[in-house]
Amino acid sequence: MKWLLVPLLLTSSLALSAEPSRGEAIYKQICFTCHGPNLQGGIGPSLVDSYWHHGSSPEAILDVINRGIEGSEMIGYKDVFPEADLLSLRDFLISKQEGPRELVRSLYPREAFSGKRLTLDLFRTVESTSQTLLPENWISMERNADAVLRATTKLYIVEPGTYSFAISRRGRTAILLDGKEVHYSDDKAPKTQDTNQSFTLKPGIYALEILHEEKRSHRYRFHGTLNGPSGKKFPLNGRSLQGNIPKIIKARPGEALVVRKWIKDLPPRALLCLLSNKVIVAYNAADGSVLKAWHSAEINQTPSLPDRSQKPSEIKGTPIAATRPDLLGEKELRFLYYKTEGDSALVSFQTKDGKKTVSISPKGAQSFSLSVQ
Repeated sequence: MKWLLVPLLLTSSLALSAEPSRGEAIYKQICFTCHGPNLQGGIGPSLVDSYWHHGSSPEAILDVINRGIEGSEMIGYKDVFPEADLLSLRDFLISKQEGPRELVRSLYPREAFSGKRLTLDLFRTVESTSQTLLPENWISMERNADAVLRATTKLYIVEPGTYSFAISRRGRTAILLDGKEVHYSDDKAPKTQDTNQSFTLKPGIYALEILHEEKRSHRYRFHGTLNGPSGKKFPLNGRSLQGNIPKIIKARPGEALVVRKWIKDLPPRALLCLLSNKVIVAYNAADGSVLKAWHSAEINQTPSLPDRSQKPSEIKGTPIAATRPDLLGEKELRFLYYKTEGDSALVSFQTKDGKKTVSISPKGAQSFSLSVQ
């Protein structure tokens, strides 16, 4: 394999148009309560990960800011702030992105590429059979796909330094950055003919294209990452997450809800009591104590969206410091059952003095109350 020892310096030709500093001020004013102070997510989704269900382009982000998302708590701000402020907010969000965004997968018939080197000029002479915007911002393919792949994306770079691609040698792959070929490999040719350039990137936005063809099988086996400074790794491929939108569990207005989910640092018998004022109480069915509580809270049943790993569910909310640890004050308890009545969760136990039921009810906007029946 040929490695170029002198880094190839690339510069971004794209720039933000508004004032991200004004956008940051607006974010800290209204957005952080749902999306977190560092954009990592809270009640609302993360704004810095790779998954953008409604699109990661500047146009798509601005449209969500303007119109909101129907059926969610995200309202539209078109009539709240002037247009310049909303453009600044959009550009602040864009300034925090890192890795591939706006990834479009295009497929082409194989016969047009047989015996020919994969180049952009060749792809421009062939009509694609499909074009799909991938919200995960990495390449995924349908099973039994029989086509040549072209993926186009915007690459957001935050940390300056030396970058390079690590590509599995299956089939043939060409990678171009701002129109310049930085990788080419072909498993039917001698490995010494492969090229893989390291290159220096400044902070900015770059045009990235991946051209790939491999032998037809039940699934595409293309695998690659972009490796950067400080151990940064950006995946270029993965499984499609369409249909796997994170499931958020909340109580309905006026109705309590009790669920059991695997939550890190909580015992498996914990009852998660979701109250109508968005308070969640983790109640211990083993000893009748309150373990933890949160306000402005919800349960994310699928927090491991990027890798679909077996991570526990997550409770997102603000911890409530004042909790009542043990209302019943008895060591010998036998949990009987739980149920809900209106906006209260009821947990029943058999005690030495007979059956007792603990009622967990909403109190104000951000708390709860306990009583024994």
